[in-house]
Amino acid sequence: VDSRAMLHWAALSNGTVDAQLVVSQNTAGWAAVGIPSTGLQMIGSKALVSDGMVYDLNGKNPSLVVLATDMGAFDSISTTVESGNQVLRFSTNGGGNTMLNLVVAYHTTSSGFPVARHEERFGVPVPITAMPPAVTPPACTPSTNSDFQCQMTVDSKATLHWAALSNGTVDAQLVVSQNTAGWAAVGIPSTGLQMIGSKALVSDGMVYDLNG
Repeated sequence: VDSRAMLHWAALSNGTVDAQLVVSQNTAGWAAVGIPSTGLQMIGSKALVSDGMVYDLNGKNPSLVVLATDMGAFDSISTTVESGNQVLRFSTNGGGNTMLNLVVAYHTTSSGFPVARHEERFGVPVPITAMPPAVTPPACTPSTNSDFQCQMTVDSKATLHWAALSNGTVDAQLVVSQNTAGWAAVGIPSTGLQMIGSKALVSDGMVYDLNG
């Protein structure tokens, strides 16, 4: 958002948007994130403030900023201070839209919201195209390596570990035990399960064309 404020978010396949605003080194001040009812205007929005409360921002005068009787578009909220940074977490329903309008504001030297008016304020249009759902692998033996989902015992020496990721990538690892005097290889065939015609990664770190 600027040199002090960072917004993180994830648009989930069920329409929910999970987000986190981090305002760095701001324990003496306050931070807020609002979901406007119109455009990118703070006035008229509900705002989550670093004191853990949601406010109705009915006008610029502090007397018009009041505790909200409901959370409005906020589905869940939390605020913490982590390593001197103010962290505001929330979720909201994206409503099938491709953009979520937010307003971010903060004050660095006074925690007296709303009397201490913001030093910085930003309208932040956030793209919220849904991320693909996580891939659920078919039933498999859970991998003993935390970096992977599944494992398969190829034989008494060789074990294959793998993970199918949501972007379509497959990460894999072949482990051949007690084999420092020999070599190992894994190939991706062009046809069926034939080694000939494939490219193979060999334990010398090279990839070979296996033409015959």
